[in-house]
Amino acid sequence: MTVRSLSSSSPMAVAGLLIANLVPFVGVVSFGWTLHSLLVIYWLESGVLGAAYVAKIRRAEGADNPETLPDWEFSGFGRSKAQSLDEFVGMPNREIASHFVRFYAVFWLFHGVVVLYGFPAENPSMEVASIHVVAVAAVGFTISHALSYRINYLGMHEYEHNGPVTVMSEPLHRVVVLHITILLAGIPIELAGSPIGGVALLVGLKLYFDFEAHRREHERAQRSTPASSTG
Repeated sequence: MTVRSLSSSSPMAVAGLLIANLVPFVGVVSFGWTLHSLLVIYWLESGVLGAAYVAKIRRAEGADNPETLPDWEFSGFGRSKAQSLDEFVGMPNREIASHFVRFYAVFWLFHGVVVLYGFPAENPSMEVASIHVVAVAAVGFTISHALSYRINYLGMHEYEHNGPVTVMSEPLHRVVVLHITILLAGIPIELAGSPIGGVALLVGLKLYFDFEAHRREHERAQRSTPASSTG
């Protein structure tokens, strides 16, 4: 990722993304926030992320190209067989958003089980999260995603270039990455008892993938043609 790749995005939205990711790291290193607090914060952020994408799906006005969609299949939508992403193309935005909510909720709840019960309580860094700490950081992430939605998605008219099914596929990448970073962060904690090393790894990986997701989404919207221009 280069500075140029984000140059056309709003500086305020990029700064908000950076600050929201660095605040928890500073809190753990300088103010004694526990690693468990950080993991709970990221879990809550993934819920905020899902809500933001529900809003994006419902607002999307662009056309989906089935040939560019990921080759994924989904089950659990009340149908007898799994559905590929291209089968959602042409559905009303509200219906696509409903499918997304049910599927994303499974990932989010599983993530919560891992965060709340998947780490050894005897590790000092996994002391139960402070509700005040979690609330402060969660507000920061909420503001960051709200800024991105308002400034980039609405203000820069990205919704005109985004198809609802394409939008639906985007946060699933980020959820998988978040699960991987949590597992990776647990390695130095378990083997070396190094909460700072685990925090640095977790924050660094998440920050990188957040910026990459932001860049890909923004650049794809710029390359796409609004549906009104193709009709």
